Amino acid sequence: MEHVGNEVSAERKFDPMEQSLSNSELVSIVVPVFNRAHLIARAVGSLLQQTHRNLEVIVVDDCSNDDIQGAVAAIGDPRVRLIRRQSNGGAGAARNTGIAAAKGAYIAFHDSDDICTFEKIERQLTLLKSLPEDFVGVYCPVLFHYSLDEADYGFMNSYVRPYAWETPLSGDLSARTLLRNSYNLPTLLVHRQALVDAGLFDELLRNNEDWDLALRLTRVGKLKFLPEPMYLAPISKSPAVRAQHISRLPRYSAQSYVRISGKIRHAGLSTPAMAGHYGAAGRYLVMIGHPVLARRFFRAALAEKALAPKYWAHLAFTHLPSLHRRILSRELRLSKTAPLL
Repeated sequence: MEHVGNEVSAERKFDPMEQSLSNSELVSIVVPVFNRAHLIARAVGSLLQQTHRNLEVIVVDDCSNDDIQGAVAAIGDPRVRLIRRQSNGGAGAARNTGIAAAKGAYIAFHDSDDICTFEKIERQLTLLKSLPEDFVGVYCPVLFHYSLDEADYGFMNSYVRPYAWETPLSGDLSARTLLRNSYNLPTLLVHRQALVDAGLFDELLRNNEDWDLALRLTRVGKLKFLPEPMYLAPISKSPAVRAQHISRLPRYSAQSYVRISGKIRHAGLSTPAMAGHYGAAGRYLVMIGHPVLARRFFRAALAEKALAPKYWAHLAFTHLPSLHRRILSRELRLSKTAPLL
């Protein structure tokens, strides 16, 4: 792996004398990147302007084809490091690489196409330090918004996660995490040791790796919710662009639901959402051409929820795999107009 150093920026230089006793803790911010050299200055720029000045930004290049080295060098701040992976491993593997290189006792995550408000790290760190020892992290809402040109502004839409009905928001989130992911990973500031205790990211997963980590992290300790949307994530209005988002690719979704539902089962954890997890695995398996394996998951869903007609219907349709795939593909196309979760 290659480490790239940088010179101090003329725009805003890092002055160690700016630090005070209240913000002296080093925060390591891990930014995985793949073919986003054109966006990295914007994303990292919002981190370098943080009111908490004692931080390092670790940009982990997951084998990009563009000039990420030049883009990072142009940022010109000694707090930014570029680490280039030797093979493409996905976001989870890139984040693990960043965590391994981190020097801080606190870890934050940031995606390469997003920005955050300048006080995010300071607000989260101050809150985390004030909490009892059984709290391992602080997270906040994320504001999703359409990325549009002026001509399309009339189609603007935005929303925040967690949604208003998602509870609990603070404390022991382990039961809630069994239902779905409890938080958006880039909004999280967490003790590094808690990540180590949880086992870091599963590098076999190419999507839902953040949910998989959340399932383990929320059993290590509690999380605190800071109810201000300090993290902003643009989403494309284009169905073609959204269809290529990694969270929408059936082969990766099949793999993640199969693997994660298996982990939940082997851990002996109980959740009313288990039928839904098995059903999701079955649907994605049908879409990638594995109807026989899909039957096992639809049967498992029925074992959890025997009176659910949709799982009986899916099980029957696995004997007509071509028709089943067309039906599920149509459902997926329709869902592409919905916000990315």
